[in-house]
Amino acid sequence: MTALRTLLSMAFVALAGATAVQAADLPSRSDPYAPGAAYAPLTNWTGFYLGAHLGGGWGESGPVDTSGLVGGFHGGYNFQVEKFVFGGEADFSFANISNESFTEEAKHDWLGSIRGRAGYSFGNLMAYGTLGFAFADASYRSLFGVSSDTVNGWVIGAGAEMMVMPNVTIRAEYLRYELGSSIYPSNVGPVSIDSSVNVIRAGASYKF
Repeated sequence: MTALRTLLSMAFVALAGATAVQAADLPSRSDPYAPGAAYAPLTNWTGFYLGAHLGGGWGESGPVDTSGLVGGFHGGYNFQVEKFVFGGEADFSFANISNESFTEEAKHDWLGSIRGRAGYSFGNLMAYGTLGFAFADASYRSLFGVSSDTVNGWVIGAGAEMMVMPNVTIRAEYLRYELGSSIYPSNVGPVSIDSSVNVIRAGASYKF
């Protein structure tokens, strides 16, 4: 899992590095003989968009630690007021976030959310925060039985998104899902267990 977090963290580094390279290509404002900039920052974030994402997650189901991969789709709408960007987004991710042993398995097969987003545009780069409603499946298997349930709660996160073409953006983001409780079988009968998941993912979107 340490290697997975390292690979996913590279998405944030690559995103920041691309911005630094573009900034280095621009002429200094103090140089009166500098040629005109060959690159003009893209600033129009308004519109509908659809995209896909891939990443990894780790979390807890009661005392059990879980981890695994996630991948899915997202879509939403942004509107921009000067440098401020507001919007809403819905997403769905297939997942394999689990902890399996011979005696028990806690698992999330999918995650979803409906969130608001608020960001600030630095030209073609936008930093944003997000908050909303989350839902997921939660299953548990042990020597005492099997249970499966759909749970819901809330999700909070933050990320950065870069417009690399007028209609194409790339992103890297972190989301934390607090998914509430489910009833699981145990040696003392049914018990309530809370679950949570942290997700780091990278994605790309097409803006219409």
